[in-house]
Amino acid sequence: MVPPSAVDAEVIAADGMETVEGQDAVRERLDVLARSARDSIRALQPSTEPPERQQDSAPSAWVSRRVVVEAGPAGEYGSLSVRRSPDPLPCRVLIIDAAIAVTAADHGIALVVREPVLVRSLLWLFEATWLTCAPARPDAVTPAERKLLELLAAGRTDSSTARLLGLSERQARRRIAHLLQRLEVSSRFAAGAEAVRRGWL
Repeated sequence: MVPPSAVDAEVIAADGMETVEGQDAVRERLDVLARSARDSIRALQPSTEPPERQQDSAPSAWVSRRVVVEAGPAGEYGSLSVRRSPDPLPCRVLIIDAAIAVTAADHGIALVVREPVLVRSLLWLFEATWLTCAPARPDAVTPAERKLLELLAAGRTDSSTARLLGLSERQARRRIAHLLQRLEVSSRFAAGAEAVRRGWL
């Protein structure tokens, strides 16, 4: 018999828990479980994808999703609510419908938990962590503004920015001016620095 450490992926089940081994197997298991959600998804994770990409991969429009991250975009994006933790997260966990929890380690091992007492404990941990995070400010960046900031930070000209956003140069300049006004700065360089300070980039 091949030992678990020597295979790319293996699932070991025992007493309402499964150990999933292998980076690809863990990613696939998380994706399957997230898409099976019917009511809610709660997660503690180091960082998150841009919200517009998360919206594209949402399990369904009516599933409420709350995520706490250490870094990355924070705000309200439809059914997705992201808060940034002021402190390092105690663990990485995904909780589906308050019935299944997945804890993951950095070395490609995840534990899928269905035991109700353990799931409730992890849910309590999530809620306690959520409450320590301030809600996103009303001036949180939108996905469109973040994309514009990324293009400006990359040194794109007005014409290339307009082309990549599907706008006219006049529209692109107007959006850039509005963004500088929101950030209360007068230059693109200052806009990038202020966006980083606010956590927009």
